[in-house]
Amino acid sequence: MDKQFIDIASLKKDSTFYDSLDLVLTVKSFDLQAIRKRYIASRNNKSGKSGSVERRPPTIGGLVSVSLSNGKITHSEILTRIKEPRGITLDNNRFGFAAENVAYILEEGQPPISLENPWFSYIHTVQFHPKGEKKVLVSSSGFDLIAEIDYHNNQQTFEWLAWENGFNQANDPATGKPVFLTRNADEYASLLAEGKHAYLIANPKTDHLPTAKRAAFINSVSYFGDAPNRLLATFFHEGKVYEIDTNNKASKEIIGGMKNPHGGHAHGQSVVATSTGTGEIIIQTEEAETILSFQNLPGKPEELGELEWLQNAHSHQNLLIAIDSNRTSFVIIDLANNVYDQIGYNPDWAIQDLVIGTLTQSQ
Repeated sequence: MDKQFIDIASLKKDSTFYDSLDLVLTVKSFDLQAIRKRYIASRNNKSGKSGSVERRPPTIGGLVSVSLSNGKITHSEILTRIKEPRGITLDNNRFGFAAENVAYILEEGQPPISLENPWFSYIHTVQFHPKGEKKVLVSSSGFDLIAEIDYHNNQQTFEWLAWENGFNQANDPATGKPVFLTRNADEYASLLAEGKHAYLIANPKTDHLPTAKRAAFINSVSYFGDAPNRLLATFFHEGKVYEIDTNNKASKEIIGGMKNPHGGHAHGQSVVATSTGTGEIIIQTEEAETILSFQNLPGKPEELGELEWLQNAHSHQNLLIAIDSNRTSFVIIDLANNVYDQIGYNPDWAIQDLVIGTLTQSQ
């Protein structure tokens, strides 16, 4: 496979190559400095995996609308403050978002819907069905779970638990030793009988997994284009994007070699993912892989040193729109014309994700 490396800082900086962009953001916390402090401390985990080692209480974040134009934020409004929002999706007359362990659906002309499930924990992404069906795809990152929900009937139409599909081995952040995860009491007993260290999630309402103790940490899931039977799941701890077939639950690696990735999604014939810890966007086709590096962009505080945290990136027409948390900037890229723009946002915002568009008054 051919590989191409592009240093974003080497492209021409310009603020005129895109029209005004309206975004809706999930800001999981308005205290980014506290998150940075926890992340830096987590680098000392014996497991070698980033993330908290103990369950922490959720913080208050919010939904925010912003408009970008000519290299500036021309509008900014906090729409609401809620408990740690992450996932967000917008599709014509439908808007959905997740706050910690609840997914909310706001559909024009319909009463609001809240989706709860004992296996929903630290929901990171939600996405509407590509064929317009009344379904939403959810990544319950706290339990390594993917679920598709018929939100009008509140019925689960698909479930994929990493522990039951070949990804049940985590590392104990306290010791660095393997620990096997299960929700099945009989399997738990068998693992112990084999002399293995195991952890049983018998009651998801009370048995929690801190970030560093999760096996896969599936922090995003999306439909593969308009094919509802093909999913792209991003495994934070493994540094990989997998394709999952909903017909037989088989998985295969699509992109590997990343560090703390987010946001695997399809765009045309490409699969795009963000290698968060290396500050790179990976664009892969069957023939080639393109690596976009943000490491030389200005604006990163000196105390962060070599650390990178590129939170996510979204494809929009011919553009890529990235959230660079270390530089607290939106980075807009047009690769076809070798140009980019960098627009700083509030340095206290820990932006988790975004959608392109605006909400209606009723939403």
